[in-house]
Amino acid sequence: MALDKRKWGLILTVLLGLVAVLAPQSVQAKTSNSYTLTAQLPPTQTNQQVTYFDLTAAENSIQPLAVAVHNTSQQQLTVKLAANDAYTANNGLIAYDRATVKSLSAPQSLRFSQLVQGKRAQSVTLAAGETKQVTFKVKMPDAPFSGLILGGIRSVAALGDDGNNVQNKVAYNLSVVLRHSATPVLPQVKLARILPGSRLAKSGLLVRLRNSKPNIVSQMTFKGTVTQLGKAKVLSTYKQQELQMAPYSELNYFMPTKLLQPGNYVLHLQLTGRDGYAQTLTKRFHVDKGQQISMNDQKKAVAKTNWWLYIGIGAVVVLAVAGATYWAYRKGRIGGPRHRK
Repeated sequence: MALDKRKWGLILTVLLGLVAVLAPQSVQAKTSNSYTLTAQLPPTQTNQQVTYFDLTAAENSIQPLAVAVHNTSQQQLTVKLAANDAYTANNGLIAYDRATVKSLSAPQSLRFSQLVQGKRAQSVTLAAGETKQVTFKVKMPDAPFSGLILGGIRSVAALGDDGNNVQNKVAYNLSVVLRHSATPVLPQVKLARILPGSRLAKSGLLVRLRNSKPNIVSQMTFKGTVTQLGKAKVLSTYKQQELQMAPYSELNYFMPTKLLQPGNYVLHLQLTGRDGYAQTLTKRFHVDKGQQISMNDQKKAVAKTNWWLYIGIGAVVVLAVAGATYWAYRKGRIGGPRHRK
């Protein structure tokens, strides 16, 4: 017996229901309910074209770091601010979100956190649409110094529920560069350590780089190649651009490679960056049998994803939606009479 229009409508309803249930969902946080953070640049600002603090000042002078915090939301907002040292995150970017940072060799007198006068952490509560100024003060070192000192003002605010049961936290960073003179100092990066490892079930090398100079490595390009010791054939190569390193900091960088068999290898590393920075580094490393087996095990663990579990859950959802729709149809709630003959 041919399907009538009502039955075609029932089938279409079921299919649309399945699409709605099984399709991936995305949640977007609202960005209009937020705040802004703006540096109030002092007379000692070196570069008026940038929006962060870049100060050249005399020794022992007190420099104000004033920021305007503006609440653009329709509710009261509390913003927490902190003046922190810079460090290099493992993703190859400079960050300011840690209250305590390990510095490789910078004297205490040349660390940004040690130059802040008074509290390093402050908070401000703003009514809707209100703007307030928050000021930190730093005292320049008592003797001339080369290069630069790098820190930052980090702000964080919790914006509450956005209507999708998602609490948004919005953070901003304002860099603070302190100089005594404009004399440049080129960065110097050392290849400190190489360890075979894995990340997200991908084999690779954990490469530790150290910047031992008081300057930023900016717009850095990392190009690494791996050869077997004593041979010229390239086994693996990797390149990434737009990396950064803070002064006196280290970068624990993951370089993906093919799975290397046990043996001795050499990493050939080319680093280039802004203002003519360029270095070529090489270092030997060893892969043993245990490390290779460990990486294989991680790949197998990912490969053993229980897809049948997801298929079973999907089948249950399909049957549940189909059953509920058919029950409603039989009760006369979907486009038709309560009973048919």
